[in-house]
Amino acid sequence: MQIEEKIVNAIAIDGPVAAGKGTIAAALSKKLKGFHLNTGAMYRCLALYCLENNIPANKPPLVAEALSRIWFDLEPTTVFLNDVDVTEKIKQRAVTQLVPKVAAIGDVRVEMVKRQQEIGRKKIERGMVVIAEGRDAATKIFPEARLKVFLTARPEVRAKRRFEQMGGVNNHTITFEQILQDTNDRDKRDYERKVDPLVSDPEKYGYVVLDNSDMNEDETVQSVIRAWEERV
Repeated sequence: MQIEEKIVNAIAIDGPVAAGKGTIAAALSKKLKGFHLNTGAMYRCLALYCLENNIPANKPPLVAEALSRIWFDLEPTTVFLNDVDVTEKIKQRAVTQLVPKVAAIGDVRVEMVKRQQEIGRKKIERGMVVIAEGRDAATKIFPEARLKVFLTARPEVRAKRRFEQMGGVNNHTITFEQILQDTNDRDKRDYERKVDPLVSDPEKYGYVVLDNSDMNEDETVQSVIRAWEERV
């Protein structure tokens, strides 16, 4: 059976960095008893592998080749890279800064999409709703997803969330201003990259656009669930 016939049971969530995609996708997977396909974690794992093995991001063939030596296991609260728990490691700033560079490599994205579709297909075959989130979940991975959500928030709000995740004022290694700059830099790269850029006109691609700048987690989750129920 072709994937186009099955992915009606998918929710594809795209949006800029720190919009809360991972948090919302994880919450939805619990509410809907589905599977959270954390595509961002997969790219972070690759970035971490490159850092730990001195693979330069400016050598695309080496980065793409590295994918043949790694595998992922995405659990509800844990991410494994080659059977090693890297849940916290992939949140490091060095990884965050490297991710957009490895994610912009065409061969990397082609292989990642294949793996992500295969993971999703297996879960759907088991009767689960797949909640995929990333930058191209609805345009490349599951273009026929029953529900496509573009989750966003103001840059300052997203930077504040990331700052608090990293310890807030108790984190003496980075400032809010640095994270805001990182956020704006990441947005620019994501929207302007040549390979699978973040869509600048999501409505054109059938997304439900949800700005959660002034919403809490539960309100955001309920908004997505309402949109999902309308389609189901």
